Amino acid sequence: MGSVFEEFLQAPELLDAFGAQRFVAAMLQFESALAQAQASCGLIPAAAAQSIVGTCKVELFDAPKIVRDSVRAGSLAIPLVKSLQETVGLFNPGAVACVHLDCTKQDLVDTATVLITRDVLERVHSDVQLCVHTLQTQGSADAAAPLLRALQRLQRSAAEALAVQLGGTLAQMRAQGQNQGSAVEQHMAQHLRLGVPQAPWHTQRDAWVALGCDLGLLVGSLGTLAKEMTRRAASDQLPTGCLTALAAARRAPQRVASLLASMPEAHERALGVWQAEQAEWAQLLMSAHASAHGMAQALQQISDTAP
Repeated sequence: MGSVFEEFLQAPELLDAFGAQRFVAAMLQFESALAQAQASCGLIPAAAAQSIVGTCKVELFDAPKIVRDSVRAGSLAIPLVKSLQETVGLFNPGAVACVHLDCTKQDLVDTATVLITRDVLERVHSDVQLCVHTLQTQGSADAAAPLLRALQRLQRSAAEALAVQLGGTLAQMRAQGQNQGSAVEQHMAQHLRLGVPQAPWHTQRDAWVALGCDLGLLVGSLGTLAKEMTRRAASDQLPTGCLTALAAARRAPQRVASLLASMPEAHERALGVWQAEQAEWAQLLMSAHASAHGMAQALQQISDTAP
């Protein structure tokens, strides 16, 4: 994600997690779910929703171009919606007005980020569980305990933070007691397998930042384990996964601090703050996965070579 030094510290399996193709696909998931939910609630015609859903296929779009265009537009959402409208219009011009109806740019980008975060967290959870299992098998229950606690914290915070975001007109309808806004949100959450937040995310991001803090704690615990392993291992026998975990533990505090620092800002289309938070979040999440994946491999390597 940016340089050879950055890629060196990431797990190859997830180098493209926040890449152009994957993020555009996640945004199209949002637009497809939105159209289906709005059609189910009678807000747009079923034929229009069908056209939108049929067009939300990432292979129909030039993902790198959308990312390049976002530099000038100031948001990934603007070129994505424009491209989606143009593509829908080729097949059903009448459905163009129904694309991204009553939503904000932040709704789209935030929910896409949630979808990718959920996928990465599943990998993190699997790798940390493998670390715990290996440590327990080796008779190192004390070393496994912090990782078990980290998994429990992540499970709780993820259950609250991984939610669909609708802060535009649909959220205003919900706040005013109109059932349509709430119904659309419920339909989208069910379709995307996400939760429903108690309030729009652009004003209350504490659950999201809490998840980031728990990721930081996990990275710190993995770094502590890596440090102990480096102390015991011979210099020529140190698994490279320990180096990745130690590097991540050095960097995670700055990522978490940036998330905390963004909380007092005006999040609704805030200039610079929202974009900075997105960049820090991607780096924190990728570092957490690289650390967990590296340590799982390191522990397995040591276990395989043990007499």
